[in-house]
Amino acid sequence: MTHPGDALPGAEAAVPAHPFWVELFGNDGPVELEVGSGDGTFLRAAAMRDAEVNLLGIENAYPRIRRAEERVAAMGSPRVRTLMADATCVIRTIVPAASVHAYHIYFPDPWPKHRHAKRRVVTPALVRALARTLVPGGHVFLATDVHGYGWLMRGCVLAHPAFVEVPVDDTHGGLLTGFARKYRARGRQVFLATFRRLDAS
Repeated sequence: MTHPGDALPGAEAAVPAHPFWVELFGNDGPVELEVGSGDGTFLRAAAMRDAEVNLLGIENAYPRIRRAEERVAAMGSPRVRTLMADATCVIRTIVPAASVHAYHIYFPDPWPKHRHAKRRVVTPALVRALARTLVPGGHVFLATDVHGYGWLMRGCVLAHPAFVEVPVDDTHGGLLTGFARKYRARGRQVFLATFRRLDAS
């Protein structure tokens, strides 16, 4: 997939594929993870848009991950995988450092009540894990229809010194989701944001 900032002056050299991902996907292509893959709509669309990218969708709701698995199986693509698990736990404990090229976090539950805020996906702990596991120049893509939550997520990412915000363009993966298509068809604005992982130095 094409990512904002890939052609920026001084962009980092390509990072060799980590053996962990080579073992999982059977190739050394770039790896992108979707946090909360839902029914697999984005995974399917992203795989069709760029056949060279390896995609892993992580979802902890059984009905959704089962639907995603069905869609992935129907594609027959060796470059798309799904996992039923807590994405934050997986990223913090299993994903190798500096090995992921992009994270996609689309329409997570905002948990608007104060007592439920701790259940939100985008937290300082997750952002630290994203910074640890992204390659230099890697990206984080966010999308939500709840603009207040969007600004909170944006602030959480930018509070980490490893990230800078870059302009959103029409290649943003959030636009490939069923939620985005539905909301835009109804005339509702979707909050989109893109962040770039700086060089570790």
